Amino acid sequence: MARILVVEDENYLAMELSWLIQEAGHSVLGPERSVQEAHKALTGKVADLALLDVNLGGETVFPVAKLLECMDIPFIFITAHFALLPAEYRHRPLMTKPCKPQALLMLIPAILAQRAASARQPPMDGPPAGRASEV
Repeated sequence: MARILVVEDENYLAMELSWLIQEAGHSVLGPERSVQEAHKALTGKVADLALLDVNLGGETVFPVAKLLECMDIPFIFITAHFALLPAEYRHRPLMTKPCKPQALLMLIPAILAQRAASARQPPMDGPPAGRASEV
């Protein structure tokens, strides 16, 4: 069971996402409604994944995204405002609002599996296999 942080300022959507996550067998951190609340939640608890609304009542969620990157926690943007995404985040997973529950429920385990696989990768101590080192 994964711990999923929900950062969404619209009450109805926050509760809908929380219920969806719980019904899928995961636990919910939050929902948090601002950058400040999300930062506070991340100092006290560990998340495995985060769902981030891009526009939180006039402020953008990008400071939270930067913190999550530093903590090596994957995240999914959920937004109706794709144009607000800076180029540095356009490669990140994205769900457009209105979000289709089944699509999100398929994306969550895929991202968690990627994280688990990358955590199992041993660090490279030298040249990659199959390549001779230059002398």
